[in-house]
Amino acid sequence: MKNGLMTTAVVALAAGGALPQAASAQEATLTGLEDFRIANVGEGLFAPTRRDAINSRFQVNGRNPNSAERNFGLWATFDLDFSGLFASDIAELQSVEIDLFQAQPTTGQDIDNVIRGGTMNVYYTLEDADVLDSANGFDWIDSDAEGLGDQFADRVLVGTIDLADGNFDASFDLDLSVIGSSLIDEINSDGFARFVFTTPDQNFATSWGVGEPSTSTILGFDGAAPEVRFVVPTPGSVAALGIGLLVAARRRR
Repeated sequence: MKNGLMTTAVVALAAGGALPQAASAQEATLTGLEDFRIANVGEGLFAPTRRDAINSRFQVNGRNPNSAERNFGLWATFDLDFSGLFASDIAELQSVEIDLFQAQPTTGQDIDNVIRGGTMNVYYTLEDADVLDSANGFDWIDSDAEGLGDQFADRVLVGTIDLADGNFDASFDLDLSVIGSSLIDEINSDGFARFVFTTPDQNFATSWGVGEPSTSTILGFDGAAPEVRFVVPTPGSVAALGIGLLVAARRRR
């Protein structure tokens, strides 16, 4: 455990005349409210809503203006601080996975966490202005199906998933082809990144756990905290195995 981060690294070493074994990947996991801030920004009934998701749930909803099926749009953010994520600089990321876990009512109602299914997207951005500070003007933008408009001009789509109605966890294996070097730079400099969760579907309505139960006695929700897992391949593991095989071949001659 390092700086509150769940970090593991296992390396298999060659002993005596045995062949070197490929080293295991290095992993670090950030989880929920322990390691990053979760916030919701939405349309609201009379004005934009902004709130920290510090208990109960966070939501990703589309905006359905139909009064008979009124659904207020909400997008969510994860603000990640990379201080101390790995013990030393990394040169490569093998994968980054985001896992979201379903939020269930704590008061006995039979409510699916995916009330109305559809597509959910996740974007990467380096915009670090506080989305909860009204002076920064973050809002739900009606002209954009995802509600973002140009509020995150540098955002890059890094994952998408389609969900049916029902109770589901959601997992994103992020596309690092465009953001990999940027993310590595932020990790090595103890920097920052933000993931923004949206939907282009106006009927989409979901609830996800934040790791702390609600204090509400009316319509509280409870669910496991989301996780963001970083996997780094161990440098030289393949080369070490190749050298071992070469030595063994020479000994047999």
